[in-house]
Amino acid sequence: MQREYQLSLRINGRTLKKVVIDPHYEIKHSDSINDALILKLVKTLNREDIEPQTVRSNGWEIYIVDPLYLAGKAYRLVFCLHPDAIYLGVINAFRRPNA
Repeated sequence: MQREYQLSLRINGRTLKKVVIDPHYEIKHSDSINDALILKLVKTLNREDIEPQTVRSNGWEIYIVDPLYLAGKAYRLVFCLHPDAIYLGVINAFRRPNA
C-alpha cells in the first residue's frame, strides 16, 4: 500500500504538499533504502527545475534523477508529477554504485 507524507516542495515551479511513496522499492532494495531516506532525497529536489524523461498521454510526467547524491552516496530516484496533482509520487528509489 502506498504511504503518504506531508512535505512542502516546489519543483518545476509547482507547489506540492505531499509525497506518496510506492513500496515497490522494498522488493529488491529495502536493505539500502527506506521511506525516511527517500524523503531526504526528495527534499534535495526542492526549488529545482528538472526535465521529465517521459510525458504520458494522460498528463503524468515521469522523472529519473540518476545520480542523485546524498551524504556522498549515489542514488536513482524515479518519480512522477501531474499538472493537476499537489503531490510527488515516488515510483522507485535505490542505491547506485558511486561513479
